[in-house]
Amino acid sequence: MAVGERARADAVSDLEKAHNAYVARKYDDAEARLRALLDPRAGTLKDADNIADARMYLGASLLAQGKKADAEAVFEQLLRDKPDYQPDSLRVTLQATDALIDVRSRMREELAELQAERVRQAQEERARADAERQKAALRLAMLEKLASEETVIQVNSRWLALVPFGVGQFQNGQTALGWTFLATESLLVAGSAVSQVVKIYNEGQMNSAIDSGSSTAQGYHARAQDAYIVTNVFAAGFALVAIAGVIHAEATFVPLHMDVRSRPLPAVSLAPILLPLVGRGARDGAGAAEGPAMTGEGAIVGVRGRF
Repeated sequence: MAVGERARADAVSDLEKAHNAYVARKYDDAEARLRALLDPRAGTLKDADNIADARMYLGASLLAQGKKADAEAVFEQLLRDKPDYQPDSLRVTLQATDALIDVRSRMREELAELQAERVRQAQEERARADAERQKAALRLAMLEKLASEETVIQVNSRWLALVPFGVGQFQNGQTALGWTFLATESLLVAGSAVSQVVKIYNEGQMNSAIDSGSSTAQGYHARAQDAYIVTNVFAAGFALVAIAGVIHAEATFVPLHMDVRSRPLPAVSLAPILLPLVGRGARDGAGAAEGPAMTGEGAIVGVRGRF
């Protein structure tokens, strides 16, 4: 950084010396100095304003030597690079200023086209910069979205789809059908169980009546038969509904479920840490004076990120 600044200062100083040679009417010396400064390979001038001033001084020096064509060529290059250039009337002669004005007048159309092209390029560059900013913003938004979400994949089982009571429907995400099969099959099982209990009760009562010689045995027998039939009907209904539920679960089987869940963005905190120095400077104490990052106790202050 310091070397670059020193080189720029030297270039400006050389430009001023060349101008002094021009003012002293040492036009050959001024021309040589200015051509060296403007050399595209070895020249040290980098600032656009300084380059424009150097070309103005060179053209003025050539004009003073009677090299009008060469001077006009230098002025043309000056105006192509900097169409809005205005010379300092206190640093060049009126003759040189007038010559520059004449060249500008002759190049008016070319300079207008150059200026329009520069405006177009500036607009395109601005549009590209805006597009890049928009792309960066979209990329950041996408990264934030990805960081704030997690995808949970649940793999389903065909064996589980064979289980009745709507298990297959619940696994497939068909909640309403799952509850329907669960409720229907549960009611059928409950009905079959109650009918079985009634059948067993009536059979017991029938046996007691037969043992005691009571005439009610026939009635208990009839009721036991009715309960048996109802039990079979409920069992058959359960079997039919369960088979239908299993067939439906297998036919509409969903192999997996993807669930996107929100999660908080990771927080970033910066905390200072002390890192021990490893090296000769830390051992003999000389390292404490080598830079602002080193403490008097031979440690480097750093920053730790926690995510």
